[in-house]
Parts: sequence; C-alpha cells; structure tokens
Amino acid sequence: MSARPWDEDVQLELFPEAGEPRRSPVQAPRPGLLPATEAETDPGEDFPGALQQAANRLLPGSDVEIRYTRNRTVILSLRPDRKGRSVLRAHQCFRDCPDSVANAAVRLYLSKARPSQRRRWSHIVTLYHQETATPPESTSSRTLIAGRDHDLRAILGRVNATWFDGELNLDITFGDRVARRLMGRHERRSPRNLIVINPLLDHHWVTAWYLEFLVFHECLHEIFPPRPKGDRMILHPPEFREREQQHPDFEKARKYERWLTGTAWRRLKDAYLNRKSSPRMNADTENAQIKPARSRPGTAASGGGDP
Repeated sequence: MSARPWDEDVQLELFPEAGEPRRSPVQAPRPGLLPATEAETDPGEDFPGALQQAANRLLPGSDVEIRYTRNRTVILSLRPDRKGRSVLRAHQCFRDCPDSVANAAVRLYLSKARPSQRRRWSHIVTLYHQETATPPESTSSRTLIAGRDHDLRAILGRVNATWFDGELNLDITFGDRVARRLMGRHERRSPRNLIVINPLLDHHWVTAWYLEFLVFHECLHEIFPPRPKGDRMILHPPEFREREQQHPDFEKARKYERWLTGTAWRRLKDAYLNRKSSPRMNADTENAQIKPARSRPGTAASGGGDP
C-alpha cells in the first residue's frame, strides 16, 4: 500500500478537465447548499489539540483560536468571532491528526503560498478527512425538499431506473443556498448518501433534461467515489468521465451550464430571491419581469425553455 500524503513531510465545477484535482482549498466559509451544523465539541483532556499545537509551533505569537466542530458540510473555515478575533473552526477528526496534516491545515488557512502549494495542502487535508471522519447520519425524509417546479424524487427515480438498473439507494434534496459554480454535490452519509441540488435550479425556466443529466452526474459519484493519487484527491476519476461522456446530453449540458453560470446567472438569482421574498408571485408576472435573455437565439444553451 502506498504511503498517504500525511505520512510524508509535505470541495465544484461540474465539468473540470479530466483528472483535474480540487482547485480550491477546503471551502471557507460555508460553501454548502445545506445549512451547516456547527455544534462545537467539548475541549476534552487533549485540548488544545493538534491544530492549536501546529499554530503555536508554526505561527508563534499569533492570536488565532481553534474550535472543533461537528459540522456536516464545512470541515475547515476561518472567520472572526464577535470580538473580531480570528477563529479556525475544524471538524473534530482533526483534533488528534498527525503533525503533517495539522501543519497543512494551519498553513492552508493562516499563511500565504503559491496556488500549487495551497492545492497540495488542501488535498492532504481533504484526503485525511475522507478516510478518517465518520459520515453523518442520513438526512431525515421530513427535511428533504423535492422542489416546487421540478420534482427531484421523480427525476432521481427516472435516472436510477434508466442508467443504474434501479440499484442506487440514496436521498436527494434542493439546498437552501445558491452557489454560482456548484450546481450540485454528492455527500457521504450513513446509511444513505445524499445529493444536494442548487435551489436556483428549482424554476420552470430551467430545463428538465438538464436536471436529469445533473442528477445522473451526481449519481456517478455513488459508483466512482473520489480517490487519492499521490498527494492529490481526484474528484472525477477517468472511469467516471468515461461513463459520464456516454450520456447523450453530455455536450449539450456543458453548453447549458455555461449559460446558467454566465448570461443567465444574475436574472436567475434575482428570480430566486424574488420568489423567497414573495412566494405567491404569479408565475406569468415573474416570467415577464425577469426571464433570462437569450444569449444566442436558436442554440441549445441560450434559452430558458427546452432547446
């Protein structure tokens, strides 16, 4: 067995290049679509823990507090408390992590470095969490949001039956936070994993075929999970990409997502915010007020209706 990166001294674009590692640090703050659970753990006898010790060792005299949490979605985040003091919140699995992992986490958030070095630290931290943290419990069915204009449960059922012989057993929900570059994500849970879809997509302007492809993409993570490669974490292994490209809507979905995150983004976000503030807005009125403009008339990626 090859050595893990933390034994050495050394979160989502939907369509990155094949084999591309995670580009950004382990998100900070709050990248998730689901609300984070930030209950902090008791200090315990081993307080201050590995990260505080690393901070004291690498950044002597720094006024940074480490707090360990049971956060469901954000494993590391740096932000000030009410008094303005910097607080690095970390998943409790890092309390007793090896020095190499603690050093990487502290340097990632509390020091400056080249992007290539930051990616290396990010992968060390991500891989350690992936292999040591116990997945949170599956989300209660009462809290899952199927959607108003699109029924995610029905979409997942069709995708599961069509592409996976009905063998997948996982949950799906719309989240409650909008992210521009993250249309969906696959979360480890126990006993059932969870797919979370950007709530901006729960709108009649968004085409059903794109949502079905997006759910198909997230389902592939159930079969081809991220895996380490040296000191990188490969989120989309080659076999994942090969299977994804067999879908007939693959190329069309690439173009459609560029439209969603580009030309259509501002108006779709406005529609989402208007819906939240005025949930009873008439659909025709909403459509007339802020329907996204077509970027290239007549193309698959340009309109809000089915191309």
